[in-house]
Amino acid sequence: MIDVAHWNQTFPKYPMTVQDKGWVYGVWYCGTAWQRVKLHGQYPPGFLARALALFPATTRVLHCPSGTVTGPGMTVDAVRDAARCPQTVADAAFLPFSDASFDLYLSDPPYTTADAKKYGCAPFPVGRALREAHRVLRPGGFFGMLHTYYPSHRRAEWRLRGLIAVVTGFSRATRMFSLLERQA
Repeated sequence: MIDVAHWNQTFPKYPMTVQDKGWVYGVWYCGTAWQRVKLHGQYPPGFLARALALFPATTRVLHCPSGTVTGPGMTVDAVRDAARCPQTVADAAFLPFSDASFDLYLSDPPYTTADAKKYGCAPFPVGRALREAHRVLRPGGFFGMLHTYYPSHRRAEWRLRGLIAVVTGFSRATRMFSLLERQA
């Protein structure tokens, strides 16, 4: 369940978005980190804390691809190297987990073929990953994807519950954090 009240309590200087008629929408400005990034395209500064604050009751979290994420939850990536140290190396389209084993699945995949080359991996299979996310999430669980667009989805399987624009970086690039709820 998305908990905007908890988010607002956790981030009082940054009023949340709006929750209305079961929808969450708004804008997060994640700023610019004056630190060297470990991996091109990693989460913007403070993004993960904000995303997790929407789901305070969630205990079973999956990050795929995980990039440089170090917790909480299970990390999965197609590559293990000096920057990426996932707990599990696997393809997002074929996850080695039981059905309905997670409450929340967070994803920030490479956006383009050129980005995938920078990461040293194949382009991210958004459609197949979404089908696999449906399998590993419990009914009522959430799939949150940070991308340049919100993913196409089957309405019988997913309900779009939120769109949050995430503004970050020196060029103030904007990405979309889409929140999809898994239907039974």
